[in-house]
Amino acid sequence: MRIDVSFVIRSKKMTYTYEINDANKTITVVTEGDLVSKEAAEMGLTILLKAKELKYRIVFDYRLSKNRISIVEAYYWFSNHYDSVDSELKFIPSVYIANENDFEFFNFFELTCNNRGIPIKVFLDEETASKWLNNNN
Repeated sequence: MRIDVSFVIRSKKMTYTYEINDANKTITVVTEGDLVSKEAAEMGLTILLKAKELKYRIVFDYRLSKNRISIVEAYYWFSNHYDSVDSELKFIPSVYIANENDFEFFNFFELTCNNRGIPIKVFLDEETASKWLNNNN
């Protein structure tokens, strides 16, 4: 049985919705607007904590957003924003769906995360992302 829950959070820069899918044990997040550190980190913490509680995986869909986060910030993302709350949050399997304009940024983020043992993968489309996530539970 599929149970979906959606929330919309609005800030000055970014809007996001998320859907909890009990059938495939995922939380799908869709953002719109400018991705800035403060709002993105707060949103990420909310979703990561919920995913840990439920033991679900995450799909972050950033195709409708414009990245405003620096490469330096991305390099230290988990240690700066989440490790002090719960150092296990970084080990929740997650996929990131990027738009073509921001793919290079997210590709760098994937590389730095993977080098630290953080299981994320970046894609340009939802279908390929879902296949990868389903094969890496």
